[in-house]
Amino acid sequence: MVGAWSVVLLAGVFWSVRNDEATVPEQRDIGHAVPELRRATGALVAAAQDQRWATRLGEFQLVECSLNPAWTGRRASRDLTLYVPEGEARAALDGIAAGLPKSYGAGVVVARGGTQLSLFADAGEFIAIDAEAASTDQVLTVRLDSGCRPPADVAGPGDPAAGAAPELFRSTLAALGVTGAEPRIHAETCPAGGTAATFEADGGTADPDSAPRGVPDGTTPIWAGAGGWAYRVGPESVVIDTQGERLVVSVTTGCRAG
Repeated sequence: MVGAWSVVLLAGVFWSVRNDEATVPEQRDIGHAVPELRRATGALVAAAQDQRWATRLGEFQLVECSLNPAWTGRRASRDLTLYVPEGEARAALDGIAAGLPKSYGAGVVVARGGTQLSLFADAGEFIAIDAEAASTDQVLTVRLDSGCRPPADVAGPGDPAAGAAPELFRSTLAALGVTGAEPRIHAETCPAGGTAATFEADGGTADPDSAPRGVPDGTTPIWAGAGGWAYRVGPESVVIDTQGERLVVSVTTGCRAG
């Protein structure tokens, strides 16, 4: 009887390993996580298309992390930064939560008398989407994170092809006195098709006392501060911000065909 019971237990364990869903991130390596994080990024970008806000897609990050004292893993993450009008931080996070797939269970928690905002969504396969902001913030960072996973071979294509930089990218650089700059491109595929992309380039020496420059006539910046400014032109977002002593110009498209 003991021998027979042992066979039944071993068979059950084998079946469970082969068929049961993962219950912790460590049961899915980084090779499983990367395509899921990219899928969730596309959903997040699509949810942030409201033309009251400017957006900027960050670089896909894949870094080493510590699974435990003996094992090193890898972690994937990506940021989407939103620039919103004064007083609209909560509306922006609520809008993103409403725009994400219902299966994500996205929501915004308001604390400290309405002054502290937290967004959280579960994109499945242990991919988290979260943001923390004060109600007065105008620059909001929404992060997608895989958590630390066992390493795996994730060689393959990077960001999808984004097509040519929009004319707004060239004209914005030209208004700052920069010509011929080749963009760094961060892109992701949208759920309904097309690609959203951020085209980024050096915009010259930063001047912390400078007012917004190169803003098209009739356009009001969504955000302007000591670190830069941001505005929308139709479906495209323009962000000029300071990194060190240099300006960085970013133009982000909506979901468009390549």
